[in-house]
Amino acid sequence: MSLIYNSGVPSFSGGTMSKTPLSQAKIILILSVILILGGSLWVGLEKFFHVEIEGAITPPIDAKDEADRLIQTASQNFFYHEYDLAVENYQKAIALFEQRKNFKRAARTYESIGDLHKFFHEAREAEDTYLLAVNYHQKLNNKIGEGRALKRIGDLHMESSQLAEAGKWFGKAAEVVQGAEPHIVKAKIYETQGHYFKKTERISEALDSFQKAKDTFDRIGYPLGYDNISPMIESLKHRQKKELN
Repeated sequence: MSLIYNSGVPSFSGGTMSKTPLSQAKIILILSVILILGGSLWVGLEKFFHVEIEGAITPPIDAKDEADRLIQTASQNFFYHEYDLAVENYQKAIALFEQRKNFKRAARTYESIGDLHKFFHEAREAEDTYLLAVNYHQKLNNKIGEGRALKRIGDLHMESSQLAEAGKWFGKAAEVVQGAEPHIVKAKIYETQGHYFKKTERISEALDSFQKAKDTFDRIGYPLGYDNISPMIESLKHRQKKELN
């Protein structure tokens, strides 16, 4: 399967998206429930934590807007393993968003298509699609969106054990969000970069990134992230102290 880009909208050629292995059935079920119920679930979390949850948000089930209905239908396509239809409906939604010059929604929908490619381990297609999202976020000067898409490219390379390439993209993401306001995406970028540094035995840099993540989680009032980071920082400090002695 390959991607063809016409008027900024990706389309597929050369076959259909491969079906998921049986071992992924439970993952698909969980993701599908989140996608279908995503509108009310994520919006509720956003209001509680006063932050924008990472990733594209699925509209409510009873969405009235045509583009929102297409995104909702794409989520349902995913649930029923109709993967090519899911991408097709995402593409149609992007076309509508671009007609309306709603480039923020177009960018986030590109991220959703990239996530589909990533799910099926189609790294090249995923990266190409994430870069389309990056392009729109840059035009909008949306540092959080740009950083999120850059991080996702880094995640692709990390999962393929391409550590140097992953570090490059994580570094770009961290640089982009450096001056942005406290945000869960910003915290997640620092946290992910911290894990990268830890994996590559760059302990001082890992501590710095994890501390930035912890401080950001604290500033946005997100205790789950804060509590997960704290033990990691203490463990690395203990390790660093032991190595110095």
